[in-house]
Amino acid sequence: MKENLKKVFSIDRSLLQFTDDQGRKTTLLELWIPIFLESALRILMGTVNSVIMSRFTGTAAGAIGTASTIINFMNSLFSMISAGVSVIIVQNLGAGNRKKAADAASLSIAICGLLSLVLGTVLSFMSRQLMGGLMNLVGEQLEEAVKYFSIVSRFNIVSTLISVFSAIARSYGRTRVNLVISVLMNVINAILSAIVVFRPFETPLHGITGVATGRIIAELIACIVNVILIIKLRIGLNASSVLRPDMSLVKDIIRYGLPSGIGTISYNVSTIFSSAIIGGFGSTVVTANTYINSVKSFSTGLGFAAGMATSILIGWNVGRGDMDKAYRVNFEAIKIALLANVGLSSIFAIFARPVFKGMFGDSVTEEILALVIPIMFIEVVLNIGRSVNVVEESCLRATGDVVYQMAVGMGSCWLCSVLFCWIFGVKLGYGLIGCWFAFLLDEWTRAVLYLVRWISKKWMEKRIIKEQ
Repeated sequence: MKENLKKVFSIDRSLLQFTDDQGRKTTLLELWIPIFLESALRILMGTVNSVIMSRFTGTAAGAIGTASTIINFMNSLFSMISAGVSVIIVQNLGAGNRKKAADAASLSIAICGLLSLVLGTVLSFMSRQLMGGLMNLVGEQLEEAVKYFSIVSRFNIVSTLISVFSAIARSYGRTRVNLVISVLMNVINAILSAIVVFRPFETPLHGITGVATGRIIAELIACIVNVILIIKLRIGLNASSVLRPDMSLVKDIIRYGLPSGIGTISYNVSTIFSSAIIGGFGSTVVTANTYINSVKSFSTGLGFAAGMATSILIGWNVGRGDMDKAYRVNFEAIKIALLANVGLSSIFAIFARPVFKGMFGDSVTEEILALVIPIMFIEVVLNIGRSVNVVEESCLRATGDVVYQMAVGMGSCWLCSVLFCWIFGVKLGYGLIGCWFAFLLDEWTRAVLYLVRWISKKWMEKRIIKEQ
């Protein structure tokens, strides 16, 4: 009994590393920390613009925040498509097929870049309809949002290419490259935004269009540096694989990238519906929910990064054909995600009052605290499910089991997160707390279904690399 408990609560470090065909060893920690920091910095970029512009006009921060909702939607779409494509890359790397991995990477750059160029251009021309008709902005705030969105969406291809390069570097285990790019992009963006707003010297950039242009300049510089760093990795990117593509590889990219993109669209749309339900409870509830989401993003980001890092190790092992090690790596990663997610969320719950007061100051009233404190304890239980969910979801995708992962994700987010948010929150009258119980149900449902799938080992049949 004692030995079994020790096995459950101990971590086998030998499983959390991989040595490739060139003798290079990579550990989970080397992947995890840079991925977490990169994700946090990319989220921070839009926040910096909102905070700085709040010093310019009273409506600018809200305009940027609203425009960023759709911009982030586009970015997450292409991030998940490239994450789906990285399944092909990591498995081929694990199998030692470096040529095919490089061809897949080259094609993913071309496909995602072209799709982003078309989508960004179309949405740019629809800026007023999206900001006014869909997001319900009016007056000066509408005009500011239209200006910001039309510029950023038109050049969204730059951000998309950075996301694709990030997925490629991550697939090769070179996560520090992405961290360097994220730091560079954020520093340049913050400096240019501050120059536009506070004007220490005269510049042709003005107002919200200047901030949007500054963001594009920051992304463009980061993208150029990214290209240079990717070339230095010598992974074998080549134009011939794009001009004369292997059609079986194109089919694989669609087969594994498309479900990831569809799943992301579904999740983001369901989130909009859940937010609309919460919006019906009044401004105080909406504010409380916004504060909760801001705090929980720290623990959520740790778990997400752990899942993504684990998926790389899983993909390498599956590509090599070492299914037993891939199977066991998954459970070691769940322990780490549980420790990180549940541990941090427990601290936030216990010290909720000083945490929220310290972060948001006097705007946190006793009425808001009465909503926030019990939900932070619900968040602790929710995070048990989320810890399993984020690891299993990423690992199933890495094995090639993308259709099952997509189906469970779509079904759960609509049936649990949206439907029960309405039932618990509106029909039964539990308000925001009822909605958070629905979110808990969503996370636990996905966690259980993903875990059952992993234990069944049916994902082993989805391996992309076929033995000759």
